Amino acid sequence: MNAPETVRRTHQWFEVSSGWSPPNRDTLAEWMADGVSRCPDDCWVRPAESCPHGLASWWLILATLDRSDGEASLPPVRLTPHPDRLGSDRPDYVEVMNAHHQALLRGDSGYLDPTTGLFVQTARALWSRGSCCEQGCRHCPYVDR
Repeated sequence: MNAPETVRRTHQWFEVSSGWSPPNRDTLAEWMADGVSRCPDDCWVRPAESCPHGLASWWLILATLDRSDGEASLPPVRLTPHPDRLGSDRPDYVEVMNAHHQALLRGDSGYLDPTTGLFVQTARALWSRGSCCEQGCRHCPYVDR
């Protein structure tokens, strides 16, 4: 199941389930330091994964909700890079996604890749171009889903 589908399923779960509460930033940071995240139903998973019940991790949910104002103009289904551009099985996937997320919150047009140190444009910066440049950008919001 892909990230957008998992997040949508989790939002549907929120509508019929009560008693859930998102973790605070310190708790989430502790989980991330351990390379794990809880899901709303208390399952433990890797941050970019969903649980066996199909719910997204709190890290993924909060990364898609905690957006700056400019982020609202991004297409809602391109929450994570296409797997051909950045697979969730990469060892540095969570660090890359955190760097992207922090750049979005700061309003930066990009970030330095945590592994290579190369500059990578954010989905917002690429979206503002108006079309795909066909260069294989990691966070391209136009790539086929």
